[in-house]
Amino acid sequence: MEKTLSALVVHDIKNALALLEIDLEQLIHRENAPTEGLRAYRRCVDLKSRLISFLTLYKHDQSGLQPLRQEVVLLEFIEDLVRNSQSGMAAESHHGHKITVSIDYEKMKMGSMATAWLDENLVELAMESAINNAIRYTHHRVGVWVEQTPDALILNVQDDGVGVGVVGELVQRNVPDQSSSTGLGLALCKAVAEAHGGGEVRLGNVAGGGALFSMTLRSTS
Repeated sequence: MEKTLSALVVHDIKNALALLEIDLEQLIHRENAPTEGLRAYRRCVDLKSRLISFLTLYKHDQSGLQPLRQEVVLLEFIEDLVRNSQSGMAAESHHGHKITVSIDYEKMKMGSMATAWLDENLVELAMESAINNAIRYTHHRVGVWVEQTPDALILNVQDDGVGVGVVGELVQRNVPDQSSSTGLGLALCKAVAEAHGGGEVRLGNVAGGGALFSMTLRSTS
C-alpha cells in the first residue's frame, strides 16, 4: 500500500511539473527572456524526466514492462524526437553557448521508409531522457541518429561535452561543479531495452571529446 501511495504522489507531482514546464517554456521564448528562466525551465524538465523514469522503473520492478509494439517509421520517429527537443530549447545553454539538436544524416544507416516494431511511448521516453542528458552536458551540439541491422535497431545520441568517467559501476559526467548522476536515466533506458528482446545500453567517450549514448533494441522487425 505504501509503494502504491508513493507512486500516486509522484504521478501527481509529475502532472504539476508538466503544467509548470508549459509556463516556463512560454517565458523563455519571450523577447529578452531572463537567463534565470532558462535555468528554471531546464531544471523543471530534468525533474519531470526523473519522476517519469521513477514511475516507469516502479512498474518494471513490480510487474515488468510489457511493450505494446507497433510498426513505426523510424525517420519520422527521430524527426519528431528532435523537433520536440528543439521546441523547448532557448538560444543559449548553461555554458553561454548556442546549442543545436539535430539528426546526423551522414550516420543514418537505414532507408527513408525503414520501419521497426517497438513500443513508441517507451522508446520515446528513453530517448528523451538521453537527449535531455546530452543537452545538459554538451557545449554546442547534440547529434541523433539510427542504425538498423537485420536483427537489431541502434539509437544513438552524441554530444560534444566533457565526456564521462566510471567510478565502480557508476557512469558519471566529468563535471566537478555538478552533482554526480543518480543513474536513473540509464536504468530507465536499460529497462526499456531489456523489454525489447533483451537489448542493451552503452554510454562512453568518443574521440575528440564528448559522450556517445547507444541503445540497442533486439527483434525489431
